[in-house]
Amino acid sequence: MSTHPTSTASATTTEGGDGGHTSSYAPLRTVMLNSGYSIPVIAYGTGTAQAWTDTSVPVATALKSGLVHLDTAWHYKNHTSTAEGIRRSGLSREQVFVTTKGGSFDDAPEEGDVRRWLETSLKDLGLDYVDLYLIHAEFHVESVVDSWKAMEQIQRDGLARSIGISNFSTKSLQSILDTCTIKPAVNQIEFHPYALPTYLPTLLPLCKEHGILIQSYAPLMSVVRHPGGPVDSTVDKVRTELGHGETAGQILLQWAQQITGGVVVTTTTNPERMSEQIKPFLAESSLPPLSDQHLTEIAAAGAAGPYRHWGVNWPYFGEGGIDVAPEGASWRNKPETRHDLAIVASS
Repeated sequence: MSTHPTSTASATTTEGGDGGHTSSYAPLRTVMLNSGYSIPVIAYGTGTAQAWTDTSVPVATALKSGLVHLDTAWHYKNHTSTAEGIRRSGLSREQVFVTTKGGSFDDAPEEGDVRRWLETSLKDLGLDYVDLYLIHAEFHVESVVDSWKAMEQIQRDGLARSIGISNFSTKSLQSILDTCTIKPAVNQIEFHPYALPTYLPTLLPLCKEHGILIQSYAPLMSVVRHPGGPVDSTVDKVRTELGHGETAGQILLQWAQQITGGVVVTTTTNPERMSEQIKPFLAESSLPPLSDQHLTEIAAAGAAGPYRHWGVNWPYFGEGGIDVAPEGASWRNKPETRHDLAIVASS
Protein backbone atom coordinates (compact mmCIF):
# COMPACT_ATOMS: atom_id res chain seq x y z
CA MET A 1 0.00 0.00 0.00
CA SER A 2 1.24 3.44 -0.86
CA THR A 3 2.42 5.80 1.87
CA HIS A 4 0.64 8.58 -0.02
CA PRO A 5 -2.89 7.11 -0.10
CA THR A 6 -4.71 10.02 -1.71
CA SER A 7 -1.81 11.57 -3.56
CA THR A 8 -3.44 14.03 -5.94
CA ALA A 9 -0.63 14.54 -8.41
CA SER A 10 1.77 12.42 -10.37
CA ALA A 11 4.52 13.91 -8.27
CA THR A 12 7.94 12.30 -8.18
CA THR A 13 9.92 12.85 -5.01
CA THR A 14 13.41 14.09 -5.78
CA GLU A 15 16.44 15.48 -4.05
CA GLY A 16 17.53 17.60 -6.97
CA GLY A 17 19.62 15.95 -9.67
CA ASP A 18 18.88 15.31 -13.29
CA GLY A 19 15.79 15.01 -15.43
CA GLY A 20 13.31 17.72 -16.32
CA HIS A 21 13.99 21.03 -14.61
CA THR A 22 14.92 19.57 -11.22
CA SER A 23 16.85 21.86 -8.90
CA SER A 24 18.57 21.16 -5.62
CA TYR A 25 16.78 23.13 -2.92
CA ALA A 26 19.01 21.78 -0.17
CA PRO A 27 18.32 20.66 2.45
CA LEU A 28 14.68 19.95 1.49
CA ARG A 29 13.01 17.09 -0.35
CA THR A 30 11.25 18.13 -3.53
CA VAL A 31 8.48 16.82 -5.77
CA MET A 32 8.01 17.30 -9.49
CA LEU A 33 5.32 19.57 -10.90
CA ASN A 34 3.49 18.81 -14.15
CA SER A 35 5.41 21.77 -15.63
CA GLY A 36 8.65 19.80 -15.27
CA TYR A 37 10.03 21.90 -12.42
CA SER A 38 10.74 20.61 -8.93
CA ILE A 39 9.24 22.25 -5.84
CA PRO A 40 10.28 21.90 -2.16
CA VAL A 41 7.67 20.03 -0.12
CA ILE A 42 7.47 22.62 2.68
CA ALA A 43 7.12 26.38 2.24
CA TYR A 44 7.44 29.35 4.55
CA GLY A 45 4.36 31.56 4.29
CA THR A 46 4.34 35.33 4.74
CA GLY A 47 0.57 35.60 5.21
CA THR A 48 -1.76 35.21 8.23
CA ALA A 49 -0.28 37.27 11.10
CA GLN A 50 2.61 38.42 8.91
CA ALA A 51 0.48 39.98 6.18
CA TRP A 52 0.95 43.77 5.98
CA THR A 53 4.02 43.58 8.25
CA ASP A 54 7.79 43.80 7.82
CA THR A 55 8.81 40.22 7.03
CA SER A 56 12.52 40.81 6.47
CA VAL A 57 13.67 39.24 9.75
CA PRO A 58 11.44 36.11 9.77
CA VAL A 59 12.08 35.50 6.06
CA ALA A 60 15.85 35.71 6.53
CA THR A 61 15.58 33.44 9.58
CA ALA A 62 13.44 30.93 7.70
CA LEU A 63 15.81 30.80 4.74
CA LYS A 64 18.84 30.36 6.97
CA SER A 65 17.05 27.52 8.78
CA GLY A 66 16.56 25.69 5.47
CA LEU A 67 13.03 26.78 4.61
CA VAL A 68 14.08 27.78 1.10
CA HIS A 69 10.57 27.85 -0.37
CA LEU A 70 8.74 31.16 0.23
CA ASP A 71 4.97 31.51 -0.22
CA THR A 72 3.75 35.09 -0.46
CA ALA A 73 1.03 37.11 -2.20
CA TRP A 74 0.21 40.49 -3.72
CA HIS A 75 -2.51 40.82 -1.09
CA TYR A 76 -0.06 40.44 1.82
CA LYS A 77 1.64 43.74 0.91
CA ASN A 78 5.04 42.58 2.17
CA HIS A 79 6.93 41.75 -1.02
CA THR A 80 9.46 44.54 -0.46
CA SER A 81 10.43 43.36 3.01
CA THR A 82 10.39 39.75 1.82
CA ALA A 83 12.94 40.77 -0.81
CA GLU A 84 15.07 42.29 1.94
CA GLY A 85 14.85 39.02 3.87
CA ILE A 86 16.08 37.12 0.82
CA ARG A 87 19.00 39.55 0.50
CA ARG A 88 19.92 39.18 4.18
CA SER A 89 19.88 35.39 3.94
CA GLY A 90 22.86 35.42 1.58
CA LEU A 91 21.25 32.81 -0.66
CA SER A 92 21.37 33.11 -4.43
CA ARG A 93 18.23 33.39 -6.57
CA GLU A 94 18.67 29.78 -7.71
CA GLN A 95 18.68 28.54 -4.11
CA VAL A 96 15.26 30.00 -3.26
CA PHE A 97 11.89 28.85 -4.64
CA VAL A 98 9.47 31.79 -4.71
CA THR A 99 5.69 31.36 -4.91
CA THR A 100 3.40 34.36 -5.06
CA LYS A 101 -0.32 34.82 -5.62
CA GLY A 102 -2.22 37.52 -7.48
CA GLY A 103 -5.54 38.83 -6.23
CA SER A 104 -7.15 41.73 -4.38
CA PHE A 105 -9.73 41.27 -1.65
CA ASP A 106 -10.56 44.98 -1.93
CA ASP A 107 -11.28 45.37 -5.65
CA ALA A 108 -14.24 44.20 -7.72
CA PRO A 109 -13.65 41.08 -9.86
CA GLU A 110 -13.89 43.10 -13.07
CA GLU A 111 -10.82 45.03 -11.89
CA GLY A 112 -8.83 41.82 -11.54
CA ASP A 113 -5.71 41.67 -13.70
CA VAL A 114 -3.37 38.73 -13.14
CA ARG A 115 -0.55 40.24 -15.19
CA ARG A 116 -0.68 43.60 -13.41
CA TRP A 117 -0.57 41.88 -10.02
CA LEU A 118 2.46 39.85 -11.05
CA GLU A 119 4.36 42.73 -12.62
CA THR A 120 3.89 44.76 -9.41
CA SER A 121 4.98 41.77 -7.33
CA LEU A 122 8.11 41.17 -9.41
CA LYS A 123 9.09 44.83 -9.07
CA ASP A 124 8.63 44.75 -5.29
CA LEU A 125 10.45 41.42 -4.96
CA GLY A 126 13.29 42.60 -7.17
CA LEU A 127 12.97 39.50 -9.34
CA ASP A 128 12.76 38.80 -13.06
CA TYR A 129 10.51 35.77 -12.53
CA VAL A 130 8.83 33.73 -9.82
CA ASP A 131 8.98 29.97 -9.64
CA LEU A 132 5.23 29.63 -9.14
CA TYR A 133 2.41 32.12 -9.67
CA LEU A 134 -1.16 31.43 -8.50
CA ILE A 135 -4.51 33.18 -8.86
CA HIS A 136 -5.28 33.76 -5.17
CA ALA A 137 -9.00 32.93 -5.43
CA GLU A 138 -11.54 32.49 -8.19
CA PHE A 139 -13.62 35.45 -7.03
CA HIS A 140 -10.72 37.85 -7.64
CA VAL A 141 -11.31 37.73 -11.39
CA GLU A 142 -14.34 38.37 -13.58
CA SER A 143 -13.66 35.46 -15.94
CA VAL A 144 -11.73 32.42 -14.74
CA VAL A 145 -11.23 31.21 -18.33
CA ASP A 146 -9.95 34.54 -19.67
CA SER A 147 -7.69 35.04 -16.66
CA TRP A 148 -6.23 31.60 -17.14
CA LYS A 149 -5.38 32.45 -20.75
CA ALA A 150 -3.47 35.44 -19.38
CA MET A 151 -1.72 33.12 -16.92
CA GLU A 152 -0.63 30.89 -19.77
CA GLN A 153 0.89 33.88 -21.55
CA ILE A 154 2.69 34.84 -18.35
CA GLN A 155 4.35 31.43 -18.31
CA ARG A 156 5.23 31.63 -22.01
CA ASP A 157 6.80 35.05 -21.39
CA GLY A 158 9.03 33.61 -18.67
CA LEU A 159 7.60 35.70 -15.82
CA ALA A 160 6.62 32.53 -13.96
CA ARG A 161 8.13 29.09 -14.41
CA SER A 162 4.94 27.37 -13.28
CA ILE A 163 1.37 28.62 -12.86
CA GLY A 164 -1.56 27.51 -10.76
CA ILE A 165 -4.61 28.41 -8.71
CA SER A 166 -5.65 28.81 -5.09
CA ASN A 167 -9.01 28.41 -3.35
CA PHE A 168 -10.69 27.22 -6.55
CA SER A 169 -13.85 25.14 -6.56
CA THR A 170 -14.21 21.97 -8.60
CA LYS A 171 -16.49 23.79 -11.05
CA SER A 172 -14.03 26.62 -11.72
CA LEU A 173 -11.09 24.27 -12.02
CA GLN A 174 -13.04 22.16 -14.51
CA SER A 175 -13.80 25.27 -16.59
CA ILE A 176 -10.06 25.87 -16.88
CA LEU A 177 -9.33 22.27 -17.79
CA ASP A 178 -12.00 22.36 -20.49
CA THR A 179 -10.28 25.22 -22.31
CA CYS A 180 -6.62 25.41 -21.31
CA THR A 181 -3.46 24.63 -23.22
CA ILE A 182 -1.34 24.65 -20.04
CA LYS A 183 -2.82 22.88 -17.02
CA PRO A 184 -2.48 24.38 -13.54
CA ALA A 185 0.57 22.94 -11.80
CA VAL A 186 -0.79 23.60 -8.29
CA ASN A 187 -4.04 24.16 -6.43
CA GLN A 188 -3.37 25.76 -3.05
CA ILE A 189 -6.19 25.12 -0.58
CA GLU A 190 -6.90 25.12 3.14
CA PHE A 191 -6.04 21.54 3.99
CA HIS A 192 -6.06 19.79 7.36
CA PRO A 193 -7.88 16.76 8.80
CA TYR A 194 -11.14 18.64 9.33
CA ALA A 195 -11.09 19.96 5.74
CA LEU A 196 -10.44 16.60 4.04
CA PRO A 197 -14.14 15.55 3.78
CA THR A 198 -14.88 18.74 1.87
CA TYR A 199 -12.44 17.86 -0.91
CA LEU A 200 -12.77 14.07 -1.13
CA PRO A 201 -15.82 13.85 -3.42
CA THR A 202 -14.66 15.86 -6.44
CA LEU A 203 -11.74 18.24 -5.99
CA LEU A 204 -8.99 15.81 -4.98
CA PRO A 205 -9.90 13.24 -7.64
CA LEU A 206 -9.97 15.94 -10.33
CA CYS A 207 -6.55 17.26 -9.30
CA LYS A 208 -5.14 13.73 -9.23
CA GLU A 209 -6.54 12.97 -12.69
CA HIS A 210 -4.77 15.98 -14.19
CA GLY A 211 -1.52 15.85 -12.23
CA ILE A 212 -2.27 19.04 -10.27
CA LEU A 213 -0.30 19.23 -7.03
CA ILE A 214 -2.05 20.22 -3.81
CA GLN A 215 -0.34 22.91 -1.75
CA SER A 216 -1.79 22.89 1.77
CA TYR A 217 -2.14 26.08 3.72
CA ALA A 218 -3.32 26.06 7.36
CA PRO A 219 -2.21 22.42 7.89
CA LEU A 220 -2.04 23.07 11.65
CA MET A 221 -5.57 24.47 11.87
CA SER A 222 -6.77 21.67 14.15
CA VAL A 223 -4.37 22.70 16.93
CA VAL A 224 -4.00 26.43 16.23
CA ARG A 225 -7.62 27.58 15.71
CA HIS A 226 -9.75 24.55 16.47
CA PRO A 227 -8.20 22.83 19.54
CA GLY A 228 -10.06 20.27 21.59
CA GLY A 229 -11.58 18.48 18.61
CA PRO A 230 -11.42 14.75 17.83
CA VAL A 231 -8.16 15.09 15.89
CA ASP A 232 -6.20 16.06 19.01
CA SER A 233 -6.52 12.75 20.84
CA THR A 234 -5.79 10.78 17.67
CA VAL A 235 -2.61 12.77 17.04
CA ASP A 236 -1.56 12.18 20.67
CA LYS A 237 -2.12 8.45 20.16
CA VAL A 238 0.00 8.49 17.00
CA ARG A 239 2.77 10.38 18.81
CA THR A 240 2.86 7.75 21.53
CA GLU A 241 2.93 4.87 19.08
CA LEU A 242 5.70 6.44 16.98
CA GLY A 243 7.89 7.12 19.99
CA HIS A 244 10.49 9.26 18.22
CA GLY A 245 9.66 12.46 20.09
CA GLU A 246 7.52 13.86 17.27
CA THR A 247 5.44 16.93 18.05
CA ALA A 248 1.78 17.33 17.12
CA GLY A 249 2.81 19.95 14.57
CA GLN A 250 5.26 17.63 12.86
CA ILE A 251 2.64 14.87 12.63
CA LEU A 252 -0.02 17.17 11.17
CA LEU A 253 2.41 18.59 8.63
CA GLN A 254 3.49 15.09 7.63
CA TRP A 255 -0.15 14.00 7.40
CA ALA A 256 -1.08 16.81 5.00
CA GLN A 257 2.02 16.27 2.85
CA GLN A 258 1.63 12.49 2.65
CA ILE A 259 -2.14 12.49 2.06
CA THR A 260 -1.76 14.84 -0.90
CA GLY A 261 1.75 13.99 -2.03
CA GLY A 262 2.20 17.75 -2.31
CA VAL A 263 3.45 20.78 -0.40
CA VAL A 264 2.65 22.19 3.07
CA VAL A 265 2.93 25.83 4.18
CA THR A 266 3.97 26.95 7.66
CA THR A 267 3.99 30.52 8.99
CA THR A 268 5.73 30.35 12.36
CA THR A 269 8.10 33.19 13.30
CA ASN A 270 9.76 31.15 16.08
CA PRO A 271 13.25 29.95 14.98
CA GLU A 272 13.01 26.83 17.15
CA ARG A 273 9.62 25.98 15.67
CA MET A 274 11.04 26.46 12.18
CA SER A 275 13.75 23.89 12.91
CA GLU A 276 11.14 21.54 14.35
CA GLN A 277 8.73 21.82 11.45
CA ILE A 278 11.32 21.39 8.72
CA LYS A 279 12.70 18.17 10.22
CA PRO A 280 10.29 15.67 8.58
CA PHE A 281 10.97 17.17 5.15
CA LEU A 282 14.74 17.15 5.06
CA ALA A 283 16.31 15.09 2.29
CA GLU A 284 18.01 13.16 5.08
CA SER A 285 15.40 13.13 7.85
CA SER A 286 15.61 11.06 11.00
CA LEU A 287 11.80 10.93 11.21
CA PRO A 288 10.04 8.11 9.34
CA PRO A 289 6.89 8.75 7.27
CA LEU A 290 3.51 8.10 8.85
CA SER A 291 2.06 4.65 8.22
CA ASP A 292 -1.09 4.12 6.18
CA GLN A 293 -2.86 3.18 9.41
CA HIS A 294 -1.91 6.45 11.09
CA LEU A 295 -2.87 8.47 8.01
CA THR A 296 -6.29 6.84 7.96
CA GLU A 297 -6.86 7.22 11.71
CA ILE A 298 -6.19 10.96 11.56
CA ALA A 299 -8.40 11.32 8.47
CA ALA A 300 -11.24 9.49 10.22
CA ALA A 301 -10.92 11.78 13.24
CA GLY A 302 -11.16 14.79 10.95
CA ALA A 303 -14.33 13.41 9.37
CA ALA A 304 -15.98 13.53 12.80
CA GLY A 305 -16.00 17.34 12.67
CA PRO A 306 -15.74 18.76 9.12
CA TYR A 307 -14.58 22.37 9.32
CA ARG A 308 -13.07 25.08 7.15
CA HIS A 309 -11.87 28.33 8.68
CA TRP A 310 -11.10 30.85 5.96
CA GLY A 311 -14.00 32.80 4.55
CA VAL A 312 -17.48 32.80 6.03
CA ASN A 313 -19.20 32.57 2.65
CA TRP A 314 -16.44 31.10 0.54
CA PRO A 315 -17.54 28.29 -1.76
CA TYR A 316 -17.88 24.67 -0.82
CA PHE A 317 -15.87 22.26 -2.92
CA GLY A 318 -18.19 19.26 -2.69
CA GLU A 319 -20.37 17.26 -5.03
CA GLY A 320 -22.26 19.19 -7.69
CA GLY A 321 -19.68 21.95 -8.11
CA ILE A 322 -19.91 25.29 -6.35
CA ASP A 323 -22.44 26.09 -3.64
CA VAL A 324 -22.39 29.07 -1.30
CA ALA A 325 -22.62 28.68 2.44
CA PRO A 326 -25.86 30.02 3.92
CA GLU A 327 -25.78 33.62 5.10
CA GLY A 328 -24.30 33.76 8.59
CA ALA A 329 -23.05 30.17 8.33
CA SER A 330 -19.99 31.06 10.45
CA TRP A 331 -16.67 29.33 9.96
CA ARG A 332 -18.03 25.82 10.49
CA ASN A 333 -18.84 25.08 6.86
CA LYS A 334 -20.10 21.52 7.05
CA PRO A 335 -20.70 19.51 3.90
CA GLU A 336 -24.24 18.20 3.46
CA THR A 337 -23.13 14.59 3.60
CA ARG A 338 -20.34 12.44 4.92
CA HIS A 339 -18.34 10.46 2.42
CA ASP A 340 -16.84 7.02 2.58
CA LEU A 341 -13.32 7.24 3.97
CA ALA A 342 -12.32 4.07 2.13
CA ILE A 343 -10.77 6.35 -0.48
CA VAL A 344 -8.27 7.46 2.14
CA ALA A 345 -6.94 3.95 2.50
CA SER A 346 -6.73 3.21 -1.22
CA SER A 347 -3.42 3.39 -2.96
